[in-house]
Amino acid sequence: MSHGKQRIPYYETGGGSEAADGALADISKMFGGRVPNYHKVLANSAAAIQAFEAMRRLLQGTKISGVEREIVALEVSRRSDCEYCLAAHSKFMRMNRISEDDIAAAVAGRPMTNPRHALVQRATQKLYEKMGRLSDAELAEFREAGLGDGELIEIIAVIGWYVQSTYVNNLANTEIDAFWTE
Repeated sequence: MSHGKQRIPYYETGGGSEAADGALADISKMFGGRVPNYHKVLANSAAAIQAFEAMRRLLQGTKISGVEREIVALEVSRRSDCEYCLAAHSKFMRMNRISEDDIAAAVAGRPMTNPRHALVQRATQKLYEKMGRLSDAELAEFREAGLGDGELIEIIAVIGWYVQSTYVNNLANTEIDAFWTE
């Protein structure tokens, strides 16, 4: 949801929280001096932006790859109907050289062409819709297809991480940064 009026203002550096200022400074370094609007909204809570950034750092060490984390992010964004997140994570997929056809498939909830990507996508869909309550047969199917228990748990961790961002953006009606659509 990125149409209409921004409903929560952006926190600006120097706004009274050293912790939020520090987090935004770190984020600015990651984005070449820019701070995405989502992070400016999230910085209204120093605890929330610090938790989000801590989770980002920790999840960089997952067995699932960065592209696979983006597949999870796109699925959560699609299900949450978060236009901001769909734009941002589609851009990240492009930066990782994922085809436009596969990005469109992920955004629409259709299977991606790469078998491993489709597997992660399907696992994310099942875990999300069943709130983790896979049947024994479904769990066995994912294991046999090559997803280990740790990877399934990491997918759940990434789902949780991105539920936060989609909900915040939907609440705030965060304006999509131009660089996500360039």
